[in-house]
Amino acid sequence: MASPDDRSATFTIETPTSAPGAVAIVRVAGDVERACEAMGFAAPAIGHIVLRSIAGVDTGLVARWSEDSVHVMPHGGPAILRRLAARLIELGFRQLDAGDLGGAAALRAEYPEATSDLEARMLAALALAASPLAIDLLLAQPRRWATPIGSSDAVRDRTLRRLIDPPLVVAIGPPNVGKSTLCNALAGRAVSLVADVPGTTRDHVGVTLDLAGLVVRYVDAPGLRESEDAIETQAAKMAIDLAAHADLLLVCGDCTAAPTVPAELAGLDRMIVALREDLGHGAFEADVRVGGLASTTPQGLEDLVAALRERLVPQTMIESPAPWRFW
Repeated sequence: MASPDDRSATFTIETPTSAPGAVAIVRVAGDVERACEAMGFAAPAIGHIVLRSIAGVDTGLVARWSEDSVHVMPHGGPAILRRLAARLIELGFRQLDAGDLGGAAALRAEYPEATSDLEARMLAALALAASPLAIDLLLAQPRRWATPIGSSDAVRDRTLRRLIDPPLVVAIGPPNVGKSTLCNALAGRAVSLVADVPGTTRDHVGVTLDLAGLVVRYVDAPGLRESEDAIETQAAKMAIDLAAHADLLLVCGDCTAAPTVPAELAGLDRMIVALREDLGHGAFEADVRVGGLASTTPQGLEDLVAALRERLVPQTMIESPAPWRFW
């Protein structure tokens, strides 16, 4: 089987990978003829869409838009995408992450309506952006770079990238303080098991949330406590390992148990949340206090959503007229 030229054959997963979907879009750029041959099929003609087996991983649509750009569209499950990415790398393709939007020539070919390289990058970023808050900001970038007010800032650039790639928020704390109820309240549906028995959540529960326009990957971790239960101990270790990669820790407690942070997570950015305030006042300093989350009139939930969004992507950064280096 032919192998693509490492210098020219790249692939980018253009649909969000934080949650499963029906169909994924993977852009392959470079020598399309050789790249398609490496994936096990002949390249379709420009403007044609065909159904093909993609690199022996999955059957999906293949759409060719230009001389050097083709979209392969397998099923959108995370496992399929991981297998496909691994197989393409094995075949010699180079993966570009969401922040590396590829060469200007390939993007201009993919977005012929773009009037500049920057506008092509902007259109590609729009296709990747998870958060509604990113849309107006990205659309403004060609104008802002043409007549800049101030200059881009590395910290702001990285922070605003969270509008494209959802940040990870992990809720940790003692068992039975209301973390699962909080997860369900934020999601607006039942995604976590709720019970008045410590240790009910044995594994972490992940969900994608829209927090007033900012999309985040939210994880409800098992309660952290000393336990002789091997399964519960392993679940807590897995939760700590996952939390170590969080952009923000939501450290939870209530009137019966104060929030604590394991030593392994001491250096991470955190927000202290007092839960179940309707049952009693938590005697500790908290950034936000919420209660009555299982009722139709929760207290403090909107404040928590606003605080989370502000901590992860400050409003001043969104409103700044300076250009944003989003690629």
